[in-house]
Amino acid sequence: MRARVRRAALVLAPLIACSSCNARAAPDSVSTSLRMTDCTAPAPEIAAPYERRDLGVQQCPALSGWRLLLVSSDENTWVDVRGAGVEWSGERPIVYEMPIGLFPSIDTGTNVEWRRDGRGTLTAIIVRVAAQDREALTTQQSRMFVIRVAPTGACVIGRVATAADARMLADTNRGC
Repeated sequence: MRARVRRAALVLAPLIACSSCNARAAPDSVSTSLRMTDCTAPAPEIAAPYERRDLGVQQCPALSGWRLLLVSSDENTWVDVRGAGVEWSGERPIVYEMPIGLFPSIDTGTNVEWRRDGRGTLTAIIVRVAAQDREALTTQQSRMFVIRVAPTGACVIGRVATAADARMLADTNRGC
């Protein structure tokens, strides 16, 4: 009888000790700055296509292996993201497809949030966009844009009012 109990204990002990081995770590975030003082001029080969379109461009801090470009026209700013086989521009969704008001622009007083799954893989990018209210022209409004990042590309999966809502959306399995 004691031998049976001892064998059962030997079999069960590793299972009990490793009950969380299959549990996934919680998603997390890394933030990088969009402040103009933290961004720099990109290499000439990166800047050239923007300059041909009469756009300004600055390279801002990003996760390792990624490039975050802050792009500006006379009226708007947006981000372009490059890395790991992904090249995505926020111009169409932020400025034309999902504008939140007049002259939508990235809020450079805030950070970019790089959302990662429990394995450390980038899954989403969160940026704050501000714009002039269409009805109260002296009022600004802002929204958090959630950009899904996948091995084959990126897209905006939604825009929400708060950082908490943005993280919740980023952590869903909603795809492009």
